[in-house]
Amino acid sequence: MFHYKGLEIETSLEVYDPAEDTFLLLDSIDIKKFDSVFEIGTGCGIIALYCAKLGANVICSDINPFAITLVKENLERNKSNIKGTVEIQHGDLFSVLKPKEKFDIIIFNPPYLPSKKDDLIGGNGWFDKAVDGGIDGLSAIRRFIEGLNKHLESNGKAYFVFSSLSDRKKLEKIISKSGFEFKIVNSKKFDDETLDVYILSKKTIIENPCQK
Repeated sequence: MFHYKGLEIETSLEVYDPAEDTFLLLDSIDIKKFDSVFEIGTGCGIIALYCAKLGANVICSDINPFAITLVKENLERNKSNIKGTVEIQHGDLFSVLKPKEKFDIIIFNPPYLPSKKDDLIGGNGWFDKAVDGGIDGLSAIRRFIEGLNKHLESNGKAYFVFSSLSDRKKLEKIISKSGFEFKIVNSKKFDDETLDVYILSKKTIIENPCQK
């Protein structure tokens, strides 16, 4: 167990531990009271619980059933600190949402490492699912961006983590093609890679007065 800004967080061998990417994301997100927040791949639930501690109304999800159990335990452990609401769903990406459900903030710490079959450790597979970004590192990120539009409010923002070991040019082409603008709002360098936090927003369409 560890503590983070008044929260008590338990971890599990079956669930991705909060690491540098998690805390970089936590340092980057701008959450206001009553914001509607959707967090994908919640893991131990630290980001979802932190958002709810600030007064946001949060839905969090994970494909890993062990993560779902762990988040429920961490929510119960921190109930007295939660000012907003937390709903926990088991499923992949946006599949847990209603078709027209939209959010002010969407957060995803995706599997972002370029991976070949030889890189995977096997076992029950949950660790691999947490880190395996496919050959170009963009497998989960691509699906996230392509499904984002119908679940993000028009003035909403989406945050996700990207590794410099992946294909940045391809990523930014996917972002542009999907109708989003982006900014890199936080970065941290390590020996062999740089982690960036991207923030996406819907492109602003400027009307031409002559067309009215």
